[in-house]
Amino acid sequence: MSELHLVDGYNVLHKCGWLKSLLGHDLETAREALIDKVAHYCAQTGARVTIVFDGQGQQIAENVAHNRSVGSLQIIYSPAKKTADTIIERMVYEAPRKMEVVVVTNDRGVRDLCRGMGSLVMDAGNFLQSIRESSRDTSEKLRRTRQPAPHHLEDRLDSASMDRLEQLRKKL
Repeated sequence: MSELHLVDGYNVLHKCGWLKSLLGHDLETAREALIDKVAHYCAQTGARVTIVFDGQGQQIAENVAHNRSVGSLQIIYSPAKKTADTIIERMVYEAPRKMEVVVVTNDRGVRDLCRGMGSLVMDAGNFLQSIRESSRDTSEKLRRTRQPAPHHLEDRLDSASMDRLEQLRKKL
């Protein structure tokens, strides 16, 4: 099953402690930090994620690329007269396999509506926890692969092979 996560961007930003504090200082930096975290998550897990931000009434810098894709991550800014909730609801409605869609938001109305249409829902905190766990798992795998390889051939051979080599050496 290839799930698609539809993320209510600003809702998640407001639920994450360090991103929320960043949001109070600089909206664009907070938004890009979330996108960066989710992009790493997509790269590490192969997950498909679409982050939808409210475009209506928000200050979006001129240099921010609207509706862009990076690998399996898609970023969408809602048009002027629509909210991110409306875009997410429409995407769930149009999805051919609704059970493969996971809506990430803490907005109860959106969660109830999307669940009623047949999609799965996830709390923003759970989604952020998934990202943290994926990052920890990847870091641990990298740490293990960086351990130095044995320098000598005998350090890499199993005991049966070593015994056979020892027997050959004795015959010589």
